[in-house]
Amino acid sequence: MTSVTDPAGFPKDGNTGHRRSRAVSIAAMSVTVASYEPVSDEPASDPGRMTTRQLGHLFFVTIHAGPRRFTRGPREIARGTRQAEGFVAVAVMGATGAVVRQDGRTAEVPAGAMSFWYTETPHVVDHPDGVDVRVCLLPRRAFGVRDEQLERVTATVADAGGPVAALVKQSLLALAETAEDCPALVAGRLACNFADLVATLVTEQAARDAPAAEDPRRTRIREVHAYVDRHLRDPELGPQTIAAAHRISVRSLHKLFEGEGTTVSRLIQRRRLQASAEDLSRKDSGDNTVSGVAQRWGFTDPAHFSRLFRASYGISPSRWRDTRGGTEPSEPRDTRGRVSR
Repeated sequence: MTSVTDPAGFPKDGNTGHRRSRAVSIAAMSVTVASYEPVSDEPASDPGRMTTRQLGHLFFVTIHAGPRRFTRGPREIARGTRQAEGFVAVAVMGATGAVVRQDGRTAEVPAGAMSFWYTETPHVVDHPDGVDVRVCLLPRRAFGVRDEQLERVTATVADAGGPVAALVKQSLLALAETAEDCPALVAGRLACNFADLVATLVTEQAARDAPAAEDPRRTRIREVHAYVDRHLRDPELGPQTIAAAHRISVRSLHKLFEGEGTTVSRLIQRRRLQASAEDLSRKDSGDNTVSGVAQRWGFTDPAHFSRLFRASYGISPSRWRDTRGGTEPSEPRDTRGRVSR
């Protein structure tokens, strides 16, 4: 098996490196950061190894190396934002632990434990005793948790005693080794299911770490999120209908979301795209044409839906459907710009 060098400096499994799309290289760089350094003054005798594997829209990265400190600051983030979207990272530490710093918190993550970070916020992942880690990278735009929930769990140690954490850890370790071996017909759906499982863990952990008395603004935001999820299929869902349902003005609704890192309209769009992606990866979802799925989840313009989907997932919705999340080779496609077949 040949070995090639990843842009971040690690030799990489050639079989995975050459067969995967450019997105894998970008994803790997997002977790191994734009800059890394040996912890000791002496250069590491073993440069380390990084292997990347893809499962639908998810990427699994395994790294083995000597002591390293990974840093990603504002400059690297600004440079990388022009090339790729952000990723939520959930990591299982192997025989060695790590120290994760982000959002003003520091977490000492012991061997065998899990932690989280977000690639588009400055962070440090320090492996003073050597790197032995398996990471799943989930595209932020396709990851269904609220920004404030994600902010609560970055640079924390996942509760190892909970059943959800146990499932996430067990699944991540298995998929990090076998993602490419998953049957193509189920890979896309499995990726969506695993992403939902991680989102459940983040939601659970965020609730555990929430302040005892939640302020009224946070309660109202949670109510808006729940309302959006219940009414995604309604094509009329928008700031006006949400504001009316909660008996506030549209201006007050927009003000409520200031500082959330998103707007009400973008929240609706993101959740609809997530629901559409899951439907497209399933054979038993009824009308599985692109236009049918788009209409089912509130998109009135199939062409606009296709553009949004490609921007979020990197491939067209028809290719996502035909390849079960981009993992199965597709047949030659109609290039006349049809929305569905």
